[in-house]
Amino acid sequence: MKRSFLFLILISFVTALVLQTRPVFAHLSGVFAYFVQDMDEPSAGTRLLQQQLDSVGERIERLQPEVELARAEYYDQADTAVRRMRFYDVYAGSAIGALWAGAQDPIDVLASTELMQKRLTEDLESLTELAESYRQLQGKEDSLRRYASLLVPFKTASEARDERMARLPGGLVSPFAEPYIAYRIAEDWESLRGTTFTLFFNWAQTRIAGVGIGEVLNLSENGDAWILQEEVLNALVGGDGFPFIEDAKFYIRADHVNFSARIRSSRDVYNLLTVGQLERTGPMGFQYRIEGIFMDGMPIDPNDPDIQREVYRGQLLGINLKSIMPPEAQTVSFEQRNGHILFRFQ
Repeated sequence: MKRSFLFLILISFVTALVLQTRPVFAHLSGVFAYFVQDMDEPSAGTRLLQQQLDSVGERIERLQPEVELARAEYYDQADTAVRRMRFYDVYAGSAIGALWAGAQDPIDVLASTELMQKRLTEDLESLTELAESYRQLQGKEDSLRRYASLLVPFKTASEARDERMARLPGGLVSPFAEPYIAYRIAEDWESLRGTTFTLFFNWAQTRIAGVGIGEVLNLSENGDAWILQEEVLNALVGGDGFPFIEDAKFYIRADHVNFSARIRSSRDVYNLLTVGQLERTGPMGFQYRIEGIFMDGMPIDPNDPDIQREVYRGQLLGINLKSIMPPEAQTVSFEQRNGHILFRFQ
């Protein structure tokens, strides 16, 4: 009787595990989709992530000589153009005077100055083109590096799942092993959710408000947007600043905002990984809306009523731009990009 009851419980866990991964899978793309899809073959998922890491590394390596060449060409031509401009600035008056004194025809003077001006214009145009090409290459390299850095926490989560699977109690085999592990992690999650997970994000929100949103965001060069940089966010609330949370790090990408950390309970240490997006909470307010939660690579359903009640009771990583709002503005739009989020007042 006990064995039959245990068997029914395990079957129900398998069903729940399959069902709870579907909504997450529907919202994810690329490597995230494979990460969720390969739940039944953890080692396959880890190999896939390693292959993608290697592939990105090779692409960055191949791109590096092109970036270095563009940089060298830019500085070489910039140096030449600067020397000509300095000459024109310092000696133009005396040079034109000499031309007037020695020329038989004023047309020669005008032609000479026009020739110098034409050469300077060509130098500046060429320099502008080189600078744009260099910026594009730098952007491509930065995107690849950020993509490679994002693969790391997913690979770490996949490896953590493999390790859990390798330490099963004797006699447990698939398909019963996965729900057993998920159940043990879910037990710990029940206590971690309210005592550590939610409190960390509330603490992060308080840190941002304490520093002042005007100090956390940077104004864009042309002054039309405020920018939340991934590096600034991590310097403020990342690392080991909150109890029982270690190596906390946010990854801001065009499609998702991801968060990784090690989270400690009284019984164990887990690799925590979340996937979500920024969402609006008002005309000037935003928060981190989590779509997927993984503990040691095992999914926790973010749509569970308890999580909805406790996690989303307040604002997770709440950001409010009211203090820097121009008098004429009524709302603010936002745009997620690789490495930063743009806010524009309207």
